[in-house]
Amino acid sequence: MIQFTFQKFIKSLIIVSLLLISLTTYALPNGEGIQVYQQNIHLSPERKQGLAEDINRYRNANDIWDVLRHEFSLPHYEDSPLVQEQITWFMTHQDFLLKSTSHAAPYLYYILQQSRKRHLPAEVVLLPVFESSFDPFAYSPAGAAGIWQMMPGTATGYGIKQDWWYDGRRDVIASTKAALNYLSYLSNFFKGNWLFAIAAYDTGEGNVMNAVRKNINNGLDANYWSLPLAQETRTYVPRLLALATIIAHPEKYPVYLPPVHNAPYLAQMDVGAQMELKHAASFAGLSLKALMQLNPGYNRLATSPNGPYKLVLPIENVAQFSENLARSPLSQHVAWQHYTAKRGDSVVTIAKHNNISVAMLRQMNQLSSNTLKPGIKLVIPHTVTTLLKANLETATPSFVAFNKVEPLHQAIPQKSSRLMVALEKTESHYSLQPHDTIYMVRAGDDLPTISRRFHLSEKDVQAANPFPDNKILTPGDRLVIPTHINTNIAENAELQYQLTSGDTIYEVKQGDTIEQIAQKFNTSPPAIRVANLLASNDLRDGDRLVIPTHL
Repeated sequence: MIQFTFQKFIKSLIIVSLLLISLTTYALPNGEGIQVYQQNIHLSPERKQGLAEDINRYRNANDIWDVLRHEFSLPHYEDSPLVQEQITWFMTHQDFLLKSTSHAAPYLYYILQQSRKRHLPAEVVLLPVFESSFDPFAYSPAGAAGIWQMMPGTATGYGIKQDWWYDGRRDVIASTKAALNYLSYLSNFFKGNWLFAIAAYDTGEGNVMNAVRKNINNGLDANYWSLPLAQETRTYVPRLLALATIIAHPEKYPVYLPPVHNAPYLAQMDVGAQMELKHAASFAGLSLKALMQLNPGYNRLATSPNGPYKLVLPIENVAQFSENLARSPLSQHVAWQHYTAKRGDSVVTIAKHNNISVAMLRQMNQLSSNTLKPGIKLVIPHTVTTLLKANLETATPSFVAFNKVEPLHQAIPQKSSRLMVALEKTESHYSLQPHDTIYMVRAGDDLPTISRRFHLSEKDVQAANPFPDNKILTPGDRLVIPTHINTNIAENAELQYQLTSGDTIYEVKQGDTIEQIAQKFNTSPPAIRVANLLASNDLRDGDRLVIPTHL
């Protein structure tokens, strides 16, 4: 007879529990609403299994709109004429609703999880619909930015970083936390009165309190519906309640809401150092546009040299990004180096030594003059000659292709002759350019197949790698692939697309503002911001702006 004591039973139960935890550690999503992965690490078999389960869960998840309609907790005041007016507006502007909810798809699950974490009513998840149409690049004339339309002062008060490289108000991950923390504060400020709190999100708690005091002093009701608020704020709360009503009663208000999976779609990867977004997009198998849409906080085409270094990716692209990041030399991640100024250094001498313009160096480092204090740290573009040797010595196999990715740009044959002619005229060897690729030859590779793979001509590839015409490639050979050619073509095409007959290229001078420039050219500040994809009113000496004077 087997003796099975209570102590043994408990011990066995603990062991079984630990085994179950180990099996589900990677399968269960965390409460943050976004999966987090560390920097530059090959995914272990356990992590790959967990990632596969995350992807499978996402693909098979139910619709988040069904979850939301069951989690709404505020009274919606459907019988109120103000709410009914907004319901009518939404029902007659379903194109707006479709556009906004489509934009919301990547972020909705994350925002819902963050609101749950703070025990907020589910209705607040909908605020970005009419704040910004869930457009992270939205920018108001008053200076608010991002899906939550946060003002600079409010954002700073809630820990949002804003500088030349990065604006956390547009970072959906960072700004959502700040906005929901602000809403939590407003709810506490108004002792749980959510109508007051939501109104205060639009106009500020001071304005709401002044309206309450005014009604009390005049012997009037002090509920939200009676407050003497600005018309925009009087519309703001009913608009939220109207949208929640429509979502809560699909049988009564038939509108199409694009399905959104009730599972984590986003993953956050800490790359650990500054990185160009074009390289990150290539690593992940995404277009640059798609990557920027998920990482809208970066003002430049790179992460900030001083952080944050976090990139947001779809979970389906994490494995490809992680493997490529781990295989890639650090020198391929970014085209800048860091330099500490010494005694006697000046902006002019450093710019001359590194063969860049003074204006570029000052702009990249937010310098107000050409003088430098010893010890100040600068970001400087790499010289291509120093990169070439380092890349050839440390290069590793090319990007791992987990998914088939369509080429972003097609090569233009005429460019080949320009490259060849330029090299012949200078009688020099090819120097590695930013956005070029180091490729390791694999079994079965030859020059034509490699050229086609990178959408370049054979002459382009051979010009960058001076070897005889009859050179036989062997596995392990490393080639420089001049992929900057396609990048330059794309950038030139974008510039040609922006420019229209009658437009002007204007170089910003000291003291210029967007308003002054707009007035000078008889156009509007928003038109200039749109034409130049500006996320703020910040200008630097030497900036070149497209002025859409044809409008």
